[in-house]
Amino acid sequence: MFFTNKPLLVLDGHGNHVTLKEIKHAQEFGFDMITSPSHTSHVLQPLNMSYFEPFKITLKNVRDAIMFRINHIESNNITFANWVN
Repeated sequence: MFFTNKPLLVLDGHGNHVTLKEIKHAQEFGFDMITSPSHTSHVLQPLNMSYFEPFKITLKNVRDAIMFRINHIESNNITFANWVN
């Protein structure tokens, strides 16, 4: 596969995302475009596997640490009933 130093635009193959207008804009601004199959599992999407996965893991760890620090108790039906009363 041949890659250039141009910015890379990765799109899913959904018809609303890849149109002649978007292709012309990408050419005008010097982007290379890659499309992946539409309506595929998020596991197949390259951004979720490479860029967003570490972010999601870090975000979950920070959220869990904050919830532990503030002694958060998971809400349930009894908790909501007590709030109403």
